[in-house]
Amino acid sequence: MVATASAPRVRFVRLRRAGGERRLAVLDPVTRERYVRLVAAVAGVVEARLSDAVVANRVRSWRVEPPELQLRPWRVERRIFGARLRSLTERGDAIAFADVRRCYASISAATVGETLRRESVEAADALERFLGELSRAGVAGLPVGPEPSAVLANAVLAHVDRELEGEGIEHLRWVDDVVLVGPEPVAALEVVRGALAGVGLRLNEGKTRVIADPRAILARARVSASR
Repeated sequence: MVATASAPRVRFVRLRRAGGERRLAVLDPVTRERYVRLVAAVAGVVEARLSDAVVANRVRSWRVEPPELQLRPWRVERRIFGARLRSLTERGDAIAFADVRRCYASISAATVGETLRRESVEAADALERFLGELSRAGVAGLPVGPEPSAVLANAVLAHVDRELEGEGIEHLRWVDDVVLVGPEPVAALEVVRGALAGVGLRLNEGKTRVIADPRAILARARVSASR
């Protein structure tokens, strides 16, 4: 008789934070181990395909057996992101900020499978089936909380990075927050909209904004800080 994996058990924890509430998924130990093992098998391919514009949730190390997946420390990534954002702001080009609407919840099992199959990843089908199991256990899209979800989100959002780079648009990405730099920010946002639609995602229009003169804002912030 061939042993089969038990159905995933998931409990949800609501975490209140500024601007809203997050619904974290806590996986049972067996399910979590399966998730880490499956994503560790694809982490090297995903990481190798990511653009330098991607700052958050970069993989530091991974191992399939025993399963282990470690992301680069959050504080280190945040410092890198902050420094690069300040550098972009000081140049004086217009900057657009874009945010993906319900990013993790909107990334389907099928989208993950299709993304990884395009990269000829052998574990693509197994990951799609696993995420389908989580969906039947009540998880919408990628479970929020577990580190493997961050790797898969980067894999899917890499499509946006490639589309922007193909159009020669400079950008910086922190998870699903995209910073666009250049003389035509509105046109750049259209590229983001089209790229997101290609992977079944949409912009959060309420959080999308354009700053025509970021240096002026930076100067006002410095004046306020000095008072």
